[in-house]
Amino acid sequence: MKHSELHAIAHNFADSLASGQGFVVGHYPTDVFADASSNPGRFLVVDFLTGQLDEGTASDQLLHALPVFRNEFKNFCQKHCASTSDFKEFKTRFEAGYLGATYTVTITDVRGRRSAIEYKGFPGKRTKMLDDQRRVVPNKTVLDN
Repeated sequence: MKHSELHAIAHNFADSLASGQGFVVGHYPTDVFADASSNPGRFLVVDFLTGQLDEGTASDQLLHALPVFRNEFKNFCQKHCASTSDFKEFKTRFEAGYLGATYTVTITDVRGRRSAIEYKGFPGKRTKMLDDQRRVVPNKTVLDN
């Protein structure tokens, strides 16, 4: 499967947690950005493949939701003609910034290609920037390999 398609799957899945409703796992309300704002640095990092926090602390409600999301990710991938084994890494950094909530979805596929894209708002839209010619364009994807 193409790397961009895997990233789209990961973004849609992470967006469900960011929205606070958790519809991909039925209905599992959480407030990941409230949890992020209670941390130093106002962020936390979720590893969706393990169902655990990589950085930060969270409420019991979110800590109980993460394994549910991990378990549902396999079904979500199958619905989109993918597999969890297509991902070597799937982490999302949720940040409760003073100018609004953002989250950065980082994936690494089985071929070692890695990308990170930042999203803002609900539903998450790619953040924008000005290019060299002063045009508004989507923020660049960070790629390795």
